[in-house]
Amino acid sequence: MESTENEHRDDRPLGFAKGVMGDRADGLRRQRRWAAAALEYQSMVRLDGDDVAAALRWADCCWRAGQPASAAQGWLAAAAALARAGQPRRALGLAQRAAALAPEQVVRSRIEVVVRSCGAPAEALCEIAARAHGAARRFDRARELRELLLECDPGSVTKTMRVAEVDLQHGDRERGASVLTDAAARMHASGRAGAFVRLAETLIDHGRLDADATLELARIYLRRGQVAQALQKLELARRRSPLRLELVELSLRCHAALGSGAAAEVMLDDLLARIGAAVGDAAQQQALCRMLEQAAGFAGRDGRWRERMLAWLRRAAAGGQPPAPRRPTPPPPPAWAVRASRAATVAPAQADAASTERAPLLPKRSRG
Repeated sequence: MESTENEHRDDRPLGFAKGVMGDRADGLRRQRRWAAAALEYQSMVRLDGDDVAAALRWADCCWRAGQPASAAQGWLAAAAALARAGQPRRALGLAQRAAALAPEQVVRSRIEVVVRSCGAPAEALCEIAARAHGAARRFDRARELRELLLECDPGSVTKTMRVAEVDLQHGDRERGASVLTDAAARMHASGRAGAFVRLAETLIDHGRLDADATLELARIYLRRGQVAQALQKLELARRRSPLRLELVELSLRCHAALGSGAAAEVMLDDLLARIGAAVGDAAQQQALCRMLEQAAGFAGRDGRWRERMLAWLRRAAAGGQPPAPRRPTPPPPPAWAVRASRAATVAPAQADAASTERAPLLPKRSRG
């Protein structure tokens, strides 16, 4: 019984104060002292945030006093009270009116209840306000509004990218990259390949994607048949992890599909040079040999590709040293030289035979 009496005693001062302020505000309003009346109505709203009538009168007096920013605050306060009371349409109308009058007054603390209760129309209004804050270089307020939108729809890639955009372009780049990286991991885990590609490409544009995510992006492009795009992503990943054979193997598959054997040889030459510089890395050398042996069959029946890969396999097995150059085979002599050589050989032989025929077999005996 005592506690109930104490609660009534605690409520009496609040109700009494509101009544006194209301009477005073109404009197000032009848006297057309708009600014003074607006202050009284604002105090009433601070005491009771659900007083829609006081909030509307606050906004009206501010409007008449030539204070548009304060009028927008009053309409937003009334919109929040109506949203809590289950009247989303009226709440949205007042919020739109406030945003059109003074968009800088649309901040998260004033619009959150309206956004959560009114759905998509209020979210569109919130995004418009966020862009207005960004254009005015109020990036913290823009980020808060976009965070609110993302909380209402956590699976939205577009809203995630908009939150990160504020940080990547105007704020904490590390925080923005972390938002995109976490979202990309969630999209990949849930099998949303298209969403993952959008987020990963955004991270690449800002130089923030790691080798593992780039490799997964290349695999998605390969599954789609976009070999050139996959090879481009693999080259980016190899810049970060040049000795990772998994990246080299997929790159060789792309080169085989595109028929770019010369580019594959340039890549392998750089790889062998790097592996040779790594002291005591025999295990990686053996893995490279196994990978090159498999790579010989990446191009199917293309014998030239197979010969190239087998040649690089022999070089890798030899420790990365190129094979000894072969002596070039001299070209065959021309026909006229062959005929002249034969003629020069036959002529002395005929002369020797003729002289043999003319010479006597035995010397003649003298008669004396």
